[in-house]
Amino acid sequence: MALAALVDDAEKYLGAWPSTPHLCHRSPDAFHSLLTREEVDDLIDHDCLALRNVVLLKENRPVETHRYADGDAPRRGALRRHLDEGGTLSLRRLERLKPSLAVLHRELVEETGYAVHVNAYCTPAGAQGLKYHYDPYLTLIVQLSGSKAWPIHRPFVANPVRGHLSFHQVGFTAQQRHYLEHAAPEETYTLRPGDVLWLPRGYVHSPYTVGEEPSLHLTIAFKERTWHWVAGQLTEAVLERALHDPAMRGAVAPREITTDPVRAVKEMRAYLVGALLTLDQDAMAGLIREAALRPE
Repeated sequence: MALAALVDDAEKYLGAWPSTPHLCHRSPDAFHSLLTREEVDDLIDHDCLALRNVVLLKENRPVETHRYADGDAPRRGALRRHLDEGGTLSLRRLERLKPSLAVLHRELVEETGYAVHVNAYCTPAGAQGLKYHYDPYLTLIVQLSGSKAWPIHRPFVANPVRGHLSFHQVGFTAQQRHYLEHAAPEETYTLRPGDVLWLPRGYVHSPYTVGEEPSLHLTIAFKERTWHWVAGQLTEAVLERALHDPAMRGAVAPREITTDPVRAVKEMRAYLVGALLTLDQDAMAGLIREAALRPE
């Protein structure tokens, strides 16, 4: 089981997803087969990375691509210079670059039914990529080399998702920023090679390197399926069935739309409720499973 290689009590996790942060420990070389700093250095220094695979971070924000890239590739030497100047390098969609990560990615998708992506972050000693923020998905932070501290604060937002109440949409209020600047974190986890931090969505974090070595870690993001997602799958099935009903393809009278929309709403509510009640539950369960395992 892929999840079991990363966390303790994986079977228990799959039955009840933990909703608070905690740290798991493995041997320092447990994840060498996934990615090493030497491999990252080779990718950087031999110009193997396309623009779609990298994001440069400096002073708590992404660097504009025109500053380091032409066309679809970074300029020669630009990534190394960025690191030498204290910037952080984010390597994206590594499951499409490294076979061992492709296997891990596929197995995690199959075990959880969640969409998954795998990124790596390389941050020089004494540096910080992004300051306080939160993510709209659960992340597993897998420390590969060096050390990184993760100050954690409790969520300001319950169950954020990418399309609603994500950090990029709402940010922090002035009061929240004041709190983060002056209140001690609820917990600070210091990760060393072989450590894995379970970080549920919404928890505010501000990681930075510790010690004299650069830090390299994987961020394995699980885009959790929510009840809203399940409702969407059911709704799509009902609408697909309605498309094959000649009566549902009939036109609504213009006057009815403008003068008596309540009647139209009542009729369609009755139709939708009836359609949901008569759906084949086993068939829908199969469709939902297929949708969960479909590549994204």
